[in-house]
Amino acid sequence: MSAERFTDVRSLLTAFARTMNLINPEIENHHQQTAYLSYMLAYQMGLRDRSLENCVYAALLHDIGSVMLEGKTSVIEIESDAGRISQLSAQMLEDIPGLSGTAEIISICQSSWKDIQFLLSAGRLSSRDCALAASAIHMADAISTMLCEDIPVLQQRRAMIKNAQLLKGREFAEETVDALEQLADREFVWLDLKYNPQFLMIFTGEIRYLSLDRTVELTRIMSRVIDYRSSFTAMHSAGVAAAAVKLAELSGMTPEECKMMRIAGNLHDIGKLTTPKEILEKPGKLTDDEFDVIKEHPYFTRLTLMNINGFDRIGDWAGCHHEKLNGRGYPFKFGAERLDKGSRIVAIADIFSAITEVRPYRDGMKKPEAIKVLEQNAASGATCPELTKLLVDNYDIIDKAREAESAEAGKRFFESLQK
Repeated sequence: MSAERFTDVRSLLTAFARTMNLINPEIENHHQQTAYLSYMLAYQMGLRDRSLENCVYAALLHDIGSVMLEGKTSVIEIESDAGRISQLSAQMLEDIPGLSGTAEIISICQSSWKDIQFLLSAGRLSSRDCALAASAIHMADAISTMLCEDIPVLQQRRAMIKNAQLLKGREFAEETVDALEQLADREFVWLDLKYNPQFLMIFTGEIRYLSLDRTVELTRIMSRVIDYRSSFTAMHSAGVAAAAVKLAELSGMTPEECKMMRIAGNLHDIGKLTTPKEILEKPGKLTDDEFDVIKEHPYFTRLTLMNINGFDRIGDWAGCHHEKLNGRGYPFKFGAERLDKGSRIVAIADIFSAITEVRPYRDGMKKPEAIKVLEQNAASGATCPELTKLLVDNYDIIDKAREAESAEAGKRFFESLQK
């Protein structure tokens, strides 16, 4: 695809859902259900265009803040702390261009309608559409959580509607309850909700394309889900992306390839969402069994990214960051003939960032020691000698870029924790 039609909304939304699926498949299904019913309710209430789009994004992403909280890995655990998680989710998104409306909805989507009305009357919300979208998500979230697996879904709808009616005007907006009542006799909605909540096919209808620049912005969402999961990784993806982009520029890659490189660097560790935190945060040497678990993450990175339209090269670059030119890397055992320049750059940037960045249990390596490690890797046949020399020759430039973006990512992460 061209830079102006680099990928499409449907493909990227599917990737967002799969990102949460890496943490727990139960969470993905819950988000799919919530987003599907939120869309149906919002559309029934008359929301269209950008308001409807913001509602769906918010429904899909309203729980991403759960990655910052210890032990919140199931729907029940997340719902027990839903208000706090929605605030964290909103903070993760609020400064990403084009997502301020989504963040605003998420920030209030666990609030009662009475509280939302107060904010609306006080001029603290941008629009009534924002308020109605939040009410739709609040109701859809509750219904998805209450669905019973062992009772036919059509037998559950009456109880769901009755409960909503009891809370009309207090917990949920009058319009939202009315919309639910209007959906009562549409059996397909309830059947889709339980068995096939493919809201993406409804919401996206025609394929809507995204430019490369917009894709870079939106994939920052997934990058933050990765980094915010642990203080051990809070700065790593940003550092890898910065080092990889600078190395790509110095090596002569095109401006478009450098933007793709930023995405690859930002998302190279997305597969680590499958890795237990106790392994991620272990300060000492991993056991063989623990290392086997670590070896899985590049596979899941590549699997997730290669399923996004237009991401073939990005998926390769990001998913091969632990491969070695001598074929002794993991998990694919690709050798030099299979690893292109982009893959080689991300691999070197990952090593460089890992050894130079500060971790909670150690300081980063100083320049002489880091250069020694980088050159040893090249000499052993693990990494590309030419690109390693390019990094060493431009060490200060690349390290400055890595340090600046790592520091900014770390600052954002720890400020979110304090909030």
